[in-house]
Amino acid sequence: MIKKLKNRIASFIRKVKRKKTSRKVSFDIHPDDVFLVSYPRSGNTWVRFLLANLLKKAGETIDFHNIHEYIPEKGRNNDIINTLLFPRIIKTHSTYKANFPRVIYLVRDGRDVYVSYYHYRLKILPENCSFSEFLRMDDHSPCLWGDHVESWLNHEGQLSGILLVYYESLLSDPAAELKRMVDFIGIQITEEEINQAVHASRFENMREIDQTKGRKYNLTGADEFIRKGIKGDWQNQFSLDDIEFFKKREGKVLIALGYEDNPEW
Repeated sequence: MIKKLKNRIASFIRKVKRKKTSRKVSFDIHPDDVFLVSYPRSGNTWVRFLLANLLKKAGETIDFHNIHEYIPEKGRNNDIINTLLFPRIIKTHSTYKANFPRVIYLVRDGRDVYVSYYHYRLKILPENCSFSEFLRMDDHSPCLWGDHVESWLNHEGQLSGILLVYYESLLSDPAAELKRMVDFIGIQITEEEINQAVHASRFENMREIDQTKGRKYNLTGADEFIRKGIKGDWQNQFSLDDIEFFKKREGKVLIALGYEDNPEW
């Protein structure tokens, strides 16, 4: 038991060291690069799986241990980014960056985002931290959901190319949304390949991979990365006070995105 614990600690230390080493590696941004950007818990991982299942080698199964080989993360996988062919697809949760040439920006109802983020971070939050307390924190990483969305939407016209993708549209028609992204990136893919990627990236498959193979990076201690993935779950979590609080702090962004069409909601 002690030996197993020591091995797990040693493995964790090696991962952290590799992460720090990769961050020291720089890469030049190319005009063909596409940055896959979102606030945490907005569908970034699902889209990475969808795209990686299109790009994977024949016979390979995409999981949390090899997905970064196809869709690396800025900062964490800089060394891998330098080895990819163009157009490269690079994942990040960054706020607006003027030097990103092309961006797929994923948005999700901020209320669902906070619910998902709460459950994801629950194990590292203060003991007995309620959802209401979590919602009211002002030090969410990388920032508040509304600030993140506004940072991109306010500069939408200053980018040479930005594709806005709604998480809810992905839920209702993943093949159509994946086709939009593929066309934006400039990859030649058949309809059959898109359907196969959608099938391989179904939530039940991703949850099984998450539960059986684990994740390469699990620094939060969360039990599951793939939780529910549904829309409207916020209605099961938000109190009336939570709704009013969110409305005052970030409601205008929700309206701007079309999630609410009544200013008095």
